Amino acid sequence: MFDLRHQLEFLREHVAPRSILPEGRVESTPLGSHYLIRATYAHDYFHGKVRLNRFSSEDLRCLMTLMGEKGTVPERDRIIFLDTETTGIQGGTGMCPFLVGVGFFSGDEFQILQFFIRDFDEEPSMLLALTQLLERFKLVITYNGAAFDIPLLETRFTLARLDNAFENPSHFDLLFTTRRLWRNGHGSCRLTALEREMISFFRGPDIPGAMIPRAYFDYIQQKRSPALPSVFTHNAHDVVSLAALTVHACDRVTLEPAALDDPLDLYSLSRVLESSTDWRRSIPLYEMAIAGGLSEPTRRKALENLSIVCRRAGEHERSRELCTELMRHPEFSMTGYEGAAIYYERIARDFEGALRILEEGLARANSNRCQKLLKSRWDRLQQKAIRYE
Repeated sequence: MFDLRHQLEFLREHVAPRSILPEGRVESTPLGSHYLIRATYAHDYFHGKVRLNRFSSEDLRCLMTLMGEKGTVPERDRIIFLDTETTGIQGGTGMCPFLVGVGFFSGDEFQILQFFIRDFDEEPSMLLALTQLLERFKLVITYNGAAFDIPLLETRFTLARLDNAFENPSHFDLLFTTRRLWRNGHGSCRLTALEREMISFFRGPDIPGAMIPRAYFDYIQQKRSPALPSVFTHNAHDVVSLAALTVHACDRVTLEPAALDDPLDLYSLSRVLESSTDWRRSIPLYEMAIAGGLSEPTRRKALENLSIVCRRAGEHERSRELCTELMRHPEFSMTGYEGAAIYYERIARDFEGALRILEEGLARANSNRCQKLLKSRWDRLQQKAIRYE
């Protein structure tokens, strides 16, 4: 005798229309069954202008180190990319991930697996299969996964009484990196926006994210949903674009920038490098960004940062020149006056010159904080000058 679960599975396979789902197969686990779709991208596949097979663990290690990300970077075939499609908030147990897409390298090919539940009773089976797959990997890469995908799946694992599959692998959320590298120059850091701007990948007609839950509910309620095939395509594009954008972000920090690069992108990269162990690289990048034509007030901020890094590098004359330019700027620059005073005090040993600069700065300072800082430096330097008389 078949129990109720087996009867439902039989009816689902032999009665429900099957053509609406992409080609795949039913996968069974001890917790039931779910639908699995597999796709392979050849070694020479280009996603936009990025050849996916260029993905390198060493380049990723450089990127994550520069961004201050924790966790080790394993070999390439132990890294997995993940993205979910959900029902939205639906009371009770809340949001359910009905489609989980993952991508990983197998040799020189890139594999995509999409785990789909044909009804809510298949979720435990899908989660179990996902857990078993994740055991093979040591690093999970997502896009906004720290705030969304990972907490959601962790909650669903708990509700299904399964172990948390994300306890052991490290996690790298690429969203924070893209914001630091490209938000200044491109504004929106949505994945679909950056894939067009940065890697020249154009999806064509694509289902809006807000319509995805409706497409799924139409399917489970009516067993027909004209929009559902677009959801699978959308999810696959998200996973592959995530991998390609990771390659591009690695290129941004490992390859030498070109003179025609967007000045704001160069400025953003300079800021990232400035706070890293490779901070000297920020000097030529700031120079390129300024020469490329930054608008105010970003140009003034770039001049201020460059003056500080040059002083740190021992390029005192260049730092002084930058501070002099900042002092001539219509907007008051605390960095300019403070940097010039430091130069005349410590390098030129011209205390009177430093005092004159501080007095000019005090006359222009536009906040109590700047006034106090400059006055404190002026008082200390005045005492120093008296001792040397």
